Amino acid sequence: MKKAFKYTFRGLCYFLELFLAFLVCYVLLFFSGNVVSVGELKTEGEVTIYIKTNGIHTDICLPVQTENFDWREMLPITDYPNAGGFEYVSIGWGDKGFFIDTPELSDLTFNTALNAAFLPSGTAMHVAYLSKAPKITDAVAQVFIDDLEHETLIKFIQKSFKQTQNKVEIIPNRGYWNHDNFYEAHGNYHLFNTCNAWTNSALKTIGVKTGWYALSADGIMSHLR
Repeated sequence: MKKAFKYTFRGLCYFLELFLAFLVCYVLLFFSGNVVSVGELKTEGEVTIYIKTNGIHTDICLPVQTENFDWREMLPITDYPNAGGFEYVSIGWGDKGFFIDTPELSDLTFNTALNAAFLPSGTAMHVAYLSKAPKITDAVAQVFIDDLEHETLIKFIQKSFKQTQNKVEIIPNRGYWNHDNFYEAHGNYHLFNTCNAWTNSALKTIGVKTGWYALSADGIMSHLR
């Protein structure tokens, strides 16, 4: 009996040591990834995009139509019969369960947060058509990029959408408002691959200033302000 207790206690100690080591490593990665910056901010460019946040999640806002691309060909306006306009499109990637079950932070439950953080889970793309460019505030940053960077960013975002026969897979009747929708996405969400890590990767792909491994919204927005 004493021997079994001894082994159980030792195993518990090993588990706690590993958990604390993991926690310390994650905290160090989280803060260093947020603070240390990479890339640069341009003062002008052929295309203007916006990065917006609600304090937890970030989205990328792009012109709906440019000379070489129109998002309405991939994300048909028939999916948005009540949208008021189509000047910009807001796109974000994240945990499917968190997205769909949490329209407001007040709707967040412990199980939803736990599953999103610790269990690799399915993902979705959140898309909203906007009638005009977002207004610059503390929660919205304006970013200038050139045509080649814009093309690269479009390709990065397109690859995140699951497609069947070259068509995106809409998740029916799950939008928050009358101008947005959710679509099936590639990838799994977890502690090291958050919604903000997706935005961070998108910005790093085109050389825009951001955190070197930002997992939080502030790790992105603080470098753009």
